[in-house]
This record gives sequence, structure tokens and C-alpha cells, in this order.
Amino acid sequence: MSRISLRQSLIALAAVALLAPTKAAAESVNVSLPASVSFFVANVSASTTGSPDPTAISFDSADLVLGNRLRISVQADAADFTPPAGTAIPASKVSWTTSGAVGGTGSNGTLSSSSYSQVYQSNPSPSFGSVNVIWELAAPGSGIRAGDHTLTVRWKLESVTP
Repeated sequence: MSRISLRQSLIALAAVALLAPTKAAAESVNVSLPASVSFFVANVSASTTGSPDPTAISFDSADLVLGNRLRISVQADAADFTPPAGTAIPASKVSWTTSGAVGGTGSNGTLSSSSYSQVYQSNPSPSFGSVNVIWELAAPGSGIRAGDHTLTVRWKLESVTP
């Protein structure tokens, strides 16, 4: 049995990434992102749902340029999980589905190390919003060694024009 986890990379850095202004106006937002998601794999031939299930992503106190939207995206820092030994699990085995979006739209996707994948985009000029994310690890297959497998992900927050 293995514990496999996605770990967040620098929440503070993600919050600063939002504020790469293309206009003179300052923008800000408070964002809550998961610190980690764990997959307890009891059977390497079956997919595993991440914990917590669901994982909440939310924001409030958004102060964006009038009409702009908040876009939240995620990317794996490496192509593979770091295994305790032996075969590595590809990051692309992790996918997600969204539900219960408030103040915007959730997007389902698959984790990639080569590009960011959108998880949520708000309606124009939001003050708050949220989405629930259910993470799934596809069956890693035989040859995977028991133990902790870790993968760091990076979140990107953008203020985008419609």
C-alpha cells in the first residue's frame, strides 16, 4: 500500500503571480488552495480518489480591474512523482473533476508538467468564489513500490480580460 501526495508549491508566490499588472491599477485577492492531496493506493490496478474529497478552492476580497476574471490553473513541477524507490508514477496519471462552482466555472482536466491546466475561472468582476475539486489517480499499475510518492504542483493565479 502506498501513500501518494501532491504538495503545493509556495502559496505566497501564487498570490503574487496574480499581481503581474498589464495596467497601472493594483489588483489583489485572498485565495485558499489545498496544502496537499493524498492518494492512499490499496490496489495498483484500480484508480484512487484523492483526500480530502472534495478539495475546496476558494477566494474572497477580490479587487480586480473592472470586468476582469480570476483564472486559477495548476501544473506539475516534474513529469513524474518522486518514488521511494523503483518505478515512478507519471504526473499525467492525476486528473480532476470540478463541482459546485460559485461565482464562476470549474474546468475538469489532467495534470501536466509542460503546461498549466485551468481549474476555475470566475465571472467578471468577482468579489468571491469557490469550486470543489475531486482528484483522481489512475491505476498506477504493477511495479510500483509501496511507500510515499510525492509530486509538487505550482498554482497560477491570473487576472484576465474577458
